[in-house]
Amino acid sequence: MEANDYWKFFLETGAPEYYLLYQQQLKMEASHVSDDPGHCPQGNRLQ
Repeated sequence: MEANDYWKFFLETGAPEYYLLYQQQLKMEASHVSDDPGHCPQGNRLQ
């Protein structure tokens, strides 16, 4: 699930567990973003 799914569940139910899951998922998504563009052609200047 994505963080937005947990946020939606939190807004619908008010259950604090979903808010905690939302916060945890945000941190995990932020820590798993790679700065390495990977194997791209040398002329690919997307950054």
